[in-house]
Amino acid sequence: MALHALKESKIPGTICRLSPPSSPSRRVSQAVTRPAFKPKLLAALDAELSTVLGTQAAPSKRNTNASNMQSANANSRAVSKPIHPFFITTGEALPSEIPDFAPTPKTTILKSNGKSVPAKAAAASEKLQDASRSEVWAKTVAAAEQVNPVLPLFSYTDYNPGPAVVYTRHEEEANDLVQTLKGPLGFDLEWRVFMRRNMPITERRTALVQLADERMILLVHVSAMNRFPQKVKEVIESRTFVKTGANIRNDGQKLFRDFGIKAAGLVELGAFAHQADPAFHTVYKRSIVSLIRMVEMYTNKTLDKGKVRTGNWEAIPLTQNQITYAANDAHCALMVYKRLLAIAAERKIDLVPSTYTCSVTCNSSNSTVSSAASTAADVAVSTSSSAKTSSTAQTVSRTSSSSSTYSFSRPLGYVTDVREPPRPQHMRAYNLWHNSNMPLQTICETLRSKENPLAQSTVISYVVWALQADPALPFSLERLKAFVQLEAGSWRRHRDWILHVDSRKH
Repeated sequence: MALHALKESKIPGTICRLSPPSSPSRRVSQAVTRPAFKPKLLAALDAELSTVLGTQAAPSKRNTNASNMQSANANSRAVSKPIHPFFITTGEALPSEIPDFAPTPKTTILKSNGKSVPAKAAAASEKLQDASRSEVWAKTVAAAEQVNPVLPLFSYTDYNPGPAVVYTRHEEEANDLVQTLKGPLGFDLEWRVFMRRNMPITERRTALVQLADERMILLVHVSAMNRFPQKVKEVIESRTFVKTGANIRNDGQKLFRDFGIKAAGLVELGAFAHQADPAFHTVYKRSIVSLIRMVEMYTNKTLDKGKVRTGNWEAIPLTQNQITYAANDAHCALMVYKRLLAIAAERKIDLVPSTYTCSVTCNSSNSTVSSAASTAADVAVSTSSSAKTSSTAQTVSRTSSSSSTYSFSRPLGYVTDVREPPRPQHMRAYNLWHNSNMPLQTICETLRSKENPLAQSTVISYVVWALQADPALPFSLERLKAFVQLEAGSWRRHRDWILHVDSRKH
């Protein structure tokens, strides 16, 4: 029988463990002391011996296995770890035992189909599985951030009579349309955002301005215009026009950074809700609450915050999805404001506008100016035709002291002890602007030709550079601000120097 067993027995050259050992020390000792193979004769004798002593060895083997299982369970309880959200959300079953460590095996690993795979290939496969799980986890998080599926989506079309949505890319048309709006107004902005791995988020200049009353939602595509529409600017700066939204001060500061517009009459919905509705304070303690939460609370609907939110708002023309998204954002803010007004009227609550209304001025400590991100954003590739920026833009912030001074993060390039005299072309542009009082377009044509005039941004830069080179040159700061704002990108380019000069005059 032993000889027969010797002929039939075949011991594989490599022993593959498909489950982890009961303890790390035993595994290491076995790997060191066990030979790589057994002689066939000894293997046959072992088989015969195990048959004879099988009944006696079985109980001890069961006891040994039981003790090993108890120690393994004790170890697993001692090092128990929380379940990763991936398994909770996807419903994937957890392994019955999770070893404390699992080093990459040096032997080959048997797959379920019986084929062997090298250890390096198996490790690569595990990395791919980890990557796929990371993707699933990212999708799960994104799904969790989606809108509340229980509530219907907000849409301006659900209101009767529904407001007309007007989208314009023309300055004159925007100036005409904005004069037909009657306050209060829902107010919002859209701009392009660049998000790159291991890089800070950068933002472009404001691309779209949304203003909405109950009859019309006006979408002004300012990134498609040569300059910011004057009448739209007047409405935004008017204190008599109520403009409401969520985190609206941030939008006002954004307009000041981008165009020098000093927004006024801005009503923060969260702060207004604390005044108008006592129940709001029991739910939210802060004064700035996201627009989606305000809409859910006061319209019993929710906003669709999909991928369109971070799309290209400088594309010409905007897509229908972008137009619908922008219209809903402005209109829902107005509807929440009107609802809060009704609640305050029903409960006869005296409102104090100073507690929820704000304005943006260049002398306000709340209107912090930070141009580092905006400058980096302008360098990014974009579809905008006015993406030229100055490489000397600096970070400027108002100090908390009562004095009207600005602190600069690094020395400004134009603040030097030794100045070169203004260049002739720069002085010529300055004289045409200051002494001859010529319009901007006429200066552009005079400096080159009527058929091929200089760019407006170039002429504005010539005038500013002349003033920087010779501080003795006379000029009106307010007139200079208006001149710089005639071209959409020039304010951001020269804003820091203008604010620096303005602070010295106060």
